[in-house]
This record gives sequence, structure tokens and C-alpha cells, in this order.
Amino acid sequence: MRISVIDLGTNTFNLLVAEWDETGIPKILNRSKYATKIGKGGINNNIITDEAIERAKNAFDTITEISNQFEVSKTLAFATSAIRSAENGNEFVKLIEEKYHVNIEIISGDREADLIFSGTKKAIELNHEVVAILDIGGGSNEIIIANNEKIFWKNSYPLGMTRLLEKFNPTDPINKNMIKDIEEYLKSQMTDLFEALDIHSVKTLIGSSGSFDTFKQVLVANSPELNGFPTTHFEIKLKDFFKLHQLFLASSLEEREQMPGMDPVRVDLIVIASIFINYLVKESGISKLFQSSFALKEGALFEYIQKNTNPADKDKTIETKK
Repeated sequence: MRISVIDLGTNTFNLLVAEWDETGIPKILNRSKYATKIGKGGINNNIITDEAIERAKNAFDTITEISNQFEVSKTLAFATSAIRSAENGNEFVKLIEEKYHVNIEIISGDREADLIFSGTKKAIELNHEVVAILDIGGGSNEIIIANNEKIFWKNSYPLGMTRLLEKFNPTDPINKNMIKDIEEYLKSQMTDLFEALDIHSVKTLIGSSGSFDTFKQVLVANSPELNGFPTTHFEIKLKDFFKLHQLFLASSLEEREQMPGMDPVRVDLIVIASIFINYLVKESGISKLFQSSFALKEGALFEYIQKNTNPADKDKTIETKK
């Protein structure tokens, strides 16, 4: 059986195609992403613009073509922050469903956090240590405090990078006053998070996919010896993060475009993402930082498999096809 999972994110639509049978380990056949920037120009006004809708349709043209090539028999599609908060979000989803014959679930931030946790715990083997899992999105940021046994606390904040970028419209390069303004805003919006991190004595932060992938890619591009196994996760040494953070703060958009390893989709967003991560690390006393290659779409895949498999097979791990 071949399954496709589509994550309709605020900046990118992400496609995952996997092959699975009831007794086997799922194999990833395709990973691809499309820079739809669905929230651009309208996210803080709760609207999906006509231009964004056209970018979304172009992405779905390709997504549909790839799914057909792989003869996908089951498609799972999830719409997140920018779509769920848009006044025309339901209308947009209906348009895509009718044009491309796909069912899309508009999910809550709470549901999004659950799927992210399901994916991340398959990328990194958790133990009894309580950790924080962070997914930095364009429209929202999901944070889960958990260990290998259960979730202790979770929340979804409408503080995604596209929202912050359009709210603050930072200078290029960003100036110190703007950094301070962003940090003060984050402080005012996330007091409950820092209380929860303190209560659970969290010292490890795991970043799922997205901006954390870009940090890894830039670090590895500059220090190839860091590129080793396992491929599902990567430790970002704090000293390396802080160096990269300062590099991003001092850089212009044009300079970031030329950086080896930089994801073109995140060129305009990575500075604010770095500020967000740095503030979280600094204020909560985080001492370890990891990148997880799995996020929402992998979580959705594993959830589907768990619901449609024998109990003895539920702990099988994912395998990437060579």
C-alpha cells in the first residue's frame, strides 16, 4: 500500500509518499516541498490572498502528478495555522478538494502538536527525561513538554515566523532595537510556557524539521565532518547555534541567499526563527539542542499505520528507500 501525506503549512506544502504493508516497515519513496507561502500578504488579516491560492494550486498540480506516478492509494492531508485562521480558509479547502479530489482536514493547534509529537518521538528515542519539542511554523509554533511515556503539557501559539515577519517588518540587516522589540513581544505572549518549562525542569529542546533543518544544513555545509548518522536527528551544539545566530543577525537578505546550506524558502524567515530559538534557550536555561527530521507528516503516517496494523507491529520504525 502506498500512502501520501500532505502538510499544508503556512510557508510550504510538504509531501511525503511512503510504501507500507501490514507486516512491514514503512519506506519513504518521496519527500518534496513547495514554497506556497500561503500566509504571505494576508496572515495577520486572516485572509488567504488570490496570489497565495494560485501558488497553492500550482503546488497541488505537482503533488497530484507525483502521487499518481507512485500510484498512491491513500492520501492524508492536513491544513494548519494560516488556513484554519483565515476567513476564507474553508472556501480555500473546498476549492482544493473539488479540483484535486482530495480530502483535507483542517486541524487545531492541539491536534497539530499531537502529530508533531508522534513524528518526533520516532526520530529521537526519548527516555524518562522530560524534554521540550518545538515546531516553528509560519503561522503558529507548537510546543510539547513530554517524555517517552506521555505528554505533560502542550500549547500552540499564533507566533509563526510569517506572522512575526509581517508584524515587525524588520530592517535588513535587523537592528538591535528590533530584536529587543521581538523578544519583549515573545515574553508577553509566552509566560505560561516558561512556567511550564520551569515546573518540569526541562533542559533539552528538540526542534522538529523546518527552521531546525536549515540550521543543520548550514552547519553541515560549513563543517562536512558533522554530517553523520543517524539521519533522523542531529545534535546542534549550543556553541555552534550561538555562532550561527550571530551570523544570521548580522546578515542581509542577499548574504543569506548565498549561504551554503540555506533553504531558499527560509531566507527571509530564518532571522526571526533564530531570535525565537535563542530567546527560548536563553530564558529557560536549555543546555542541549537537537534537530528532528520528522515532524507532522511523519507523525500522521505513523498514526495511520498504528490504527491499521497488528498490535505487535506498532513499534516498527521508518525506513528510507535508498
